[in-house]
Amino acid sequence: MRSFNAKMDRRAVTLLGLGGAVLALSGCGFRPVYGTGGSDSGVDAMEDLEATKINLIEDREGQVLHNLLLDRFNPKGRPTKSRYTLDVTLNFSTVDRGTLIDATVTRAELTVIAEAALTIVEETKLFKSRAVSTYSVSTSDYAAEVAKKNALDRTLVVIADDLRIQIATFFEKQRLLKG
Repeated sequence: MRSFNAKMDRRAVTLLGLGGAVLALSGCGFRPVYGTGGSDSGVDAMEDLEATKINLIEDREGQVLHNLLLDRFNPKGRPTKSRYTLDVTLNFSTVDRGTLIDATVTRAELTVIAEAALTIVEETKLFKSRAVSTYSVSTSDYAAEVAKKNALDRTLVVIADDLRIQIATFFEKQRLLKG
């Protein structure tokens, strides 16, 4: 019986603590950048994202990132009237991380750096995103290539999400500064 009461006391303290944290957050001025609900919910930042034209990016990896950015910025389709343009360049590097005694590579690390330039009328704002993935290097050429492609696709998803957050936050900050 005593252990049951001790567990209940711990749960009560935990629930009270969580309730206090929720109350503290509600008064701190936190607002979702592109949430849903209320008149002050960041809908304008989403409209700015939707009004962004994403220019083509070179190479196959660039095409994949371009499509990921389109999904995140323009879920309703490409903007008919764009107020902003986004240009992105990609840089890749691969480093061998795991090696055996006979110098056979077993793990590799892929780093992708995206530099994005958001053009607003005559002004350009620069954003940078970096993502790292590791993958196994197999003795089979096909398996090694598939693992590398998978690692690259994962990093491009992270970069697309990161750029969306950075740019949406920029739009929201601009809106708050203008009042």
